[in-house]
Amino acid sequence: MPTYAERGDHPWERVVETTNELLAAVGDIKNTTLLETALEAFGQAVVAVSQPRSSMWARLRGRA
Repeated sequence: MPTYAERGDHPWERVVETTNELLAAVGDIKNTTLLETALEAFGQAVVAVSQPRSSMWARLRGRA
């Protein structure tokens, strides 16, 4: 069975990517638009990964 890294779909992979983008944007501090965009993407990636999953019952109720 392939690992997350082999499949390239580990949820924290997006956090790593956006962290690198954020660090690159910080290096070019004169470009505040790039920095704001990178910071927003980073925040969204962290929130998506760190939010607890709904319980199985909550997910099933949502289908009805």
